[in-house]
Amino acid sequence: MVEITVDDEHAGLIDASFSVIAHIHARMSFHEPASDLTRLRHAQAEETVEVDAETVTVLRMAIALYRSTAGLFDVGVGRALVRGRFLPRDGIAALDCFSGNTSDIEILGDTHVRIRQPILIDLGGIAKGHAVDRAVELLISKGAGVGLVNAGGDLRMFGNHDWEIQLRDADDVVRRTMTMKNRAIASSANLHNRRRVRGALYTPHIGRDGAPILVDHRVSIIADRCIIADAMTKVAMIDPILADEILVAHNGYVLREELLAGAA
Repeated sequence: MVEITVDDEHAGLIDASFSVIAHIHARMSFHEPASDLTRLRHAQAEETVEVDAETVTVLRMAIALYRSTAGLFDVGVGRALVRGRFLPRDGIAALDCFSGNTSDIEILGDTHVRIRQPILIDLGGIAKGHAVDRAVELLISKGAGVGLVNAGGDLRMFGNHDWEIQLRDADDVVRRTMTMKNRAIASSANLHNRRRVRGALYTPHIGRDGAPILVDHRVSIIADRCIIADAMTKVAMIDPILADEILVAHNGYVLREELLAGAA
């Protein structure tokens, strides 16, 4: 679910903002047969694929985060997510053939990508934040002074307005609220999103060693852009200190419980 809020004067911009989000979804969805990700997973080793400029923008950020986290943030987790049945296997024959990771993605200009070896790319941990940012950028560019875009809990607000944000914990209970403006925030957890497949436990969050990450609490990130907040929740689940170090450059931090208690 996506929610867009602006002042009455600029309500006419809402449809265009939704169109921006819909375009990004169509290009970067693992599920869509015509998406760029579908085309990339059909690519052979060393093959160059033409993709949308928005897809390249997100892949550039994914590569930068892969490098700065020493591989902890990896959009090449599609194989593990398919194996855990978090993503569909439609049209995917042998999973073991997809051995690539983010380091096997090479950007060639603004609309072309080379795949060094077959890889199942999943942008579910970063593209939603990018979509929120793009919608906000459109609203601002068209003159909206105040607004909020919320895509399933990944949200960004702008303008001189204090927004009350409810934080839903891993057990789906809201226990904390906070007031924010001109920031982005994203949260993640997997307490109720785990599966056993052939006796093995899977979650949608994968560690460096390929083992599932079990996070019973909510992990929330505040940053200047939603693409960063969205992506860094996955890093903070495993290494919150590293996440904080990276977030310094993005005017952000891991939201810890003691900070919420102080704000309350």
